[in-house]
Amino acid sequence: MSYHQPKPPLCISSIGITVCDPKRRVEFAELKIGSHTRGLHGGSVAGMTLGVTFDPVLEVIVDQFSLSVHCRHNIMGLISQKKLVDVSFTRDKLLHRSVNRDGKREFHETQGKMNIIIEIWQLRSTVDAIVRACPRFRLLVLGQTGVGKSALIQYAFKINDGHISKYMQGDIDINKQFFTTANSKFVLHDGGGFESDDSNNVSTVKDFIARRLEMPDLEDKLHAIWLCVPIPHIKGCLLENGVRDLLRSSKQVLGCDIPIVVVLTQLNLYDGPSQHSTTIAGQISEDAELTKNILHQSCVEPLEVAVDSEIPHVVVSAEDTMEDTVQQLVDVTTTNVDKYIAAEAALVAMMAQQVDIGLKIKASIVVGKKRHWKCLAAGANFTGYTMWECLSVIHADIIVTWNFDDPHQDLLGLEFKQLLLRGLDNDNQLPDMTNAPNFDFGLAVVSAIVDILTPHEFAPSVSATMGVVTPAWAHEIYQPTNINLSRIMTYIVDLTCIMQILFLLAPKWPITCPVIKLAMIAYDAASKSHVHAAIQSSVPSLVPHAHVEGDHVLNRIIELIEQHSIKVSKARDLRAKIIEMQRRLDDEWVWV
Repeated sequence: MSYHQPKPPLCISSIGITVCDPKRRVEFAELKIGSHTRGLHGGSVAGMTLGVTFDPVLEVIVDQFSLSVHCRHNIMGLISQKKLVDVSFTRDKLLHRSVNRDGKREFHETQGKMNIIIEIWQLRSTVDAIVRACPRFRLLVLGQTGVGKSALIQYAFKINDGHISKYMQGDIDINKQFFTTANSKFVLHDGGGFESDDSNNVSTVKDFIARRLEMPDLEDKLHAIWLCVPIPHIKGCLLENGVRDLLRSSKQVLGCDIPIVVVLTQLNLYDGPSQHSTTIAGQISEDAELTKNILHQSCVEPLEVAVDSEIPHVVVSAEDTMEDTVQQLVDVTTTNVDKYIAAEAALVAMMAQQVDIGLKIKASIVVGKKRHWKCLAAGANFTGYTMWECLSVIHADIIVTWNFDDPHQDLLGLEFKQLLLRGLDNDNQLPDMTNAPNFDFGLAVVSAIVDILTPHEFAPSVSATMGVVTPAWAHEIYQPTNINLSRIMTYIVDLTCIMQILFLLAPKWPITCPVIKLAMIAYDAASKSHVHAAIQSSVPSLVPHAHVEGDHVLNRIIELIEQHSIKVSKARDLRAKIIEMQRRLDDEWVWV
């Protein structure tokens, strides 16, 4: 069965018309697209130019359209005649004959003494559309002071503890929004806690939730609530009256429209039979079954009784395993945001969180599958664009999805992209992958980092040369050839692997140029040649299936990413292995 992928729309951001004949002036123009005609006005006083900007951009999905320019021609200054100039355009003509000028992609057409310039919007970033709909993940956190809210936010969203603590000091104002430049995809509201008879704050919280529910735009809606409740001491009370009232009231508000996750904190202070015996993800190691039953009876059952149904809940453990339990909290939250709010909000939540490497990888794949990773063998999405433009939009989507604290924008910078491009063509001696055994990508990366940072091995270079330049092929128009397909697939997998290594290297600090260089060297040493060999061996069998139902190229990209993924359960231990060695990193390490 043939598989036909529709062409992406041609996006026109502006049309400019200039008359080079002083005897002629432009009155107006008509843009005819299919059966629709759109009038274009906005000429200069002298009538020599006409310019129209489209905001939002004008999307053209037909293969051919035309422009009719209505002019007046003066003959000897006495007689004025109307003149109509019709110009036809095809989609392929505009894409293949357009050129880059001062960062803009322009098509130029001359008809007699009339110049027409059509500015084509660059390839659209998939993430931009998502972030326009939902710029930030909006979270409401509830709980009394000292219950552990600041630590949760710090671990989950990589926010400086001093900044978040300062925000939560003083009088509580649930309408006050907390933003930080360290994580642009996150906004926080603190609703405080509930004393035993604090009906006023309960009403305030309910009103805030209801008001946010009614807001029309996704970016203004509340996306999730974390209700932080300390695990009680023996014979202690889990739910204060205010908490119980909040959970019991408005089941429609809390249960259906906004995901609420109850966070049971201070497990390390729990004085049950195993108060100091927690392991990964909050599971009890000693007297496991007994403690689990007691926690279920004293914590989970009262919650379910309060709302007369099951409610998402997570037990957050002591400091030494807090990262693992916060991962579970983030995973539960994003799952419920996707279920109850919107897929865009769930994706932005995955971007905002900084504790679960698995969710970062998942978000990258979801974003890629929406547009730019699809149908690469057929070339439908990239027709008429240069390889540099194609790879740049893929690059931006991946970088923005990982959402690192990158104050100098090094990850989006020219040098980083050039280093990645240079690595695509250094594959003269690739290993034979015929009988290559499976290996642990995370362990290979950590071993490489330790070797690099060991004093006698340390050599701060990435195949050092006299400089980094963009290869000539990057400026050529994309064609769905084997070599171009291989380059794009390799770029996607390489960049995703490097993002994972950066996730290990920068758990609490901003991204810097030395850290990026270290990640690239570690990837080069750990598995880069194996990834490149696997792609090159796959491409010849993928291209013949370009027009067959099913996207084999996309599936192969995802397969390779999954094969070279650092597992969530191992990320913390892997990071611990390199944290001491990382201190050897020279802050003066530069790009080349």
